[in-house]
Amino acid sequence: MKKFGIALLVMLGCASQAFSDQVGKAFTLKTKPIVETSAQIMARELEYGPKLPIKKIKAYEEEQEFDFRHLPSNPRSPASATWPPFVNDGPIRTRGNEGNGNGPLFSVPVNFGGPTSGESGFVPPDSCGDVSPSSVLVCANGRMKSYDRLGNLTVINASGNTFFNSVRTAGQNVSDPRVTFDRISNRWFLEIIDVLSTNNRICLAVSNKEAIDATTTWTFFQFAQNVGGGPSGFCDYATLGVDANGVYVGSNRFNGNFANCDLFAVNKASLLAGTLTVTPFRDLISGSAGMFTPWPCTNDDPAATVAFVIGADRGFTGRLDYRRVIFSAGTFSLSANTALTVPTNAVPDDMPISTSATTMGSVSTLDLRLFYARVFRNRITGEVNVHTAQGCQVNSSGVGSPNAAGGGTGDRTAGRWYNIGNVFSGTATLISAGTVYDSGANPIYVGIPSTAMNGQGHQFVGFTMGNTSNSPGVGGAYRLAGDPLTTGLTLINAGANYYNVQSTTPDGKRWGDYSFTVLDPRDMMSIWSFQEYCNANNSWQVRAIKVLAPAPTISTFAPSSAIQGQTTNVVVTGTGIFDPDPSYPDHLAVSFGSNVTVNSVTWSTATQATVNITVALTAALGSRTVTLTNPDGQTAGSSFTINPNPKPVTGMLILQGYTGAVSGLQFIYEIRDAGTNALIETQTLTGLGAGNTFSLVTTQSAGSYKLRILGVNRFLASSQPLTLSTTGASGLSYSLTNGDASADNIVGVADFNLLRAAWGGVAPGAPYNEAADFNGDGIIGVADFNIMRASWGAIGDN
Repeated sequence: MKKFGIALLVMLGCASQAFSDQVGKAFTLKTKPIVETSAQIMARELEYGPKLPIKKIKAYEEEQEFDFRHLPSNPRSPASATWPPFVNDGPIRTRGNEGNGNGPLFSVPVNFGGPTSGESGFVPPDSCGDVSPSSVLVCANGRMKSYDRLGNLTVINASGNTFFNSVRTAGQNVSDPRVTFDRISNRWFLEIIDVLSTNNRICLAVSNKEAIDATTTWTFFQFAQNVGGGPSGFCDYATLGVDANGVYVGSNRFNGNFANCDLFAVNKASLLAGTLTVTPFRDLISGSAGMFTPWPCTNDDPAATVAFVIGADRGFTGRLDYRRVIFSAGTFSLSANTALTVPTNAVPDDMPISTSATTMGSVSTLDLRLFYARVFRNRITGEVNVHTAQGCQVNSSGVGSPNAAGGGTGDRTAGRWYNIGNVFSGTATLISAGTVYDSGANPIYVGIPSTAMNGQGHQFVGFTMGNTSNSPGVGGAYRLAGDPLTTGLTLINAGANYYNVQSTTPDGKRWGDYSFTVLDPRDMMSIWSFQEYCNANNSWQVRAIKVLAPAPTISTFAPSSAIQGQTTNVVVTGTGIFDPDPSYPDHLAVSFGSNVTVNSVTWSTATQATVNITVALTAALGSRTVTLTNPDGQTAGSSFTINPNPKPVTGMLILQGYTGAVSGLQFIYEIRDAGTNALIETQTLTGLGAGNTFSLVTTQSAGSYKLRILGVNRFLASSQPLTLSTTGASGLSYSLTNGDASADNIVGVADFNLLRAAWGGVAPGAPYNEAADFNGDGIIGVADFNIMRASWGAIGDN
């Protein structure tokens, strides 16, 4: 890295002061919006849809842009592949089919092909797309297609010219599509430019709902890039962001050569009401300071009053720039430009590829512009940050450096991602940064990267990957929250053989230009990425992929069982457990199976949730599988036990001839099969309640039984039918025959002999025998003999 003098350091320190805040002037356009249904658009496509040859859409303006290769490096940039700098971070973590034996850490349940070069007719495709709760819209230059969430084509399959026919300049193609689904308004926002050479139009389309079907209406608007009497020029590489207050379009403006960058803030409420009001902010670059390719960040917070705009720094590598758009009382204002230091970076080299079976060539990975930027929320930590990515030339350690021709050690192209905090107030900070690259001797190149973070804090980077041995394919890198900041590559869709569609430009064949990676608005977990790859010889296709983090696990339930009829909380502990905020339609669910009602599921952390359940009295007993389903549809199962509910059985015992205390008496209660008399359950209980009432609790299922009761001393067994309901049984009455001192369930000689042996005994001394004290008065005598005589020959129930 070159050394810079004091004057340069002073310039760096003052970069954030190069601009003052600007209060914007709004211009309301008088033209009426045009409204068409999807069916009307497709009718026009079927009638007039053009079939165009492969060609560039417009002049290769990027040739005329300033050259990042000649920019000095920010002397404050750390020479590191990560931020914070790499310190004992462990080996590079590879993913999926590039694996290290640990298996993939993400899955791809949906992966379908969108527009192709044969349908489009244009190069480059400018691949982009987004997803709503029911629909996926994939756009490329020359072709726009809508799908359901499984990849089945739905209603839109039209050229960009057809779709935007009502607002493009007559006879001019449209180019550079952008698409965003807005969760706040539940609508789609599309932006595209036409290619009129000077003061071309910026065209907008807004849907009336999230589902894209034949009845979906699209409201179209347009304004010229010099709206409000601004400088003439050509708006190129327009970007799009949407928040609660505005629809924002960033622009690289050309006037023969690159001129400057602009930002247009469109009043969202007015737009939805049918009026186009535009506030332009001109000349975001002043001298060598300011941002190139300004990216207004989409933000789905309905309470937001500030929008964040970020771009590559015009004056230095190793630096980004940001501004804020403040919305107050219907007016937009733009903050001063502020620089943000990032790890060293350098303009990425073209990706080497095969252009025939024997010839090598390359495709352009563009420059240091950011390819996508958006606000993401980490629901676990509460962080609200901007994530963005750019291409970067690195060495085998992932450190940004020019190639040998530029005096550096860089020899491969990587994807560099940034996680930026404090985006809405104060000084924005670089929370973390990482590099997706191949450290091998014949490295895979990473081009046109974009990134997204889900609500768990997991991050996915999507990109094109390829080299002389691998045709351009769709690649991805998934970084779980807490993983090392460096990640390896996973090939998701392999490229097919060779690509040689267009003659080589000074920076390689045109490729990509765009890449979109977004968060699923259904669950705050799934991530979708829209990437270009070589689907056949000399052909490109936009691929739409949905990626998922690892499935959840369940380690314990507390408690691990419940009883019939019980309402209780069960704490589920495991990993990867998640629930989005209430504004999302899909949520954490737990199923305990039939006859168990889940009253509520309360998510606590990534490792715990509390489930309130009510177990029906009729719920099947025993072990069952409980299934936890994350909002993304992935499940985990574990066993849980349903135990029978306690059923009280109450009644009264008439103890014939007994007048003593009942507190010490023991009785055996036997529940038997009503038909076979087989013993099912035995309980031995001591004492009776007031009025000689008995009470026991059984967990037998509701049904018909026999209840047999006998005294441990004195009393013969007595049986009668027992009908258990789900709430037990009550009102039973038993009369127990006294006189069975021998406990053989017969009153006879054996009992007489025991009575005679104890005759005259007084408790507690010998020869007193409690079993022969039939009346319970503590004396063995005539009263006891009379009780025995009255019962002589009686036999208890079996």
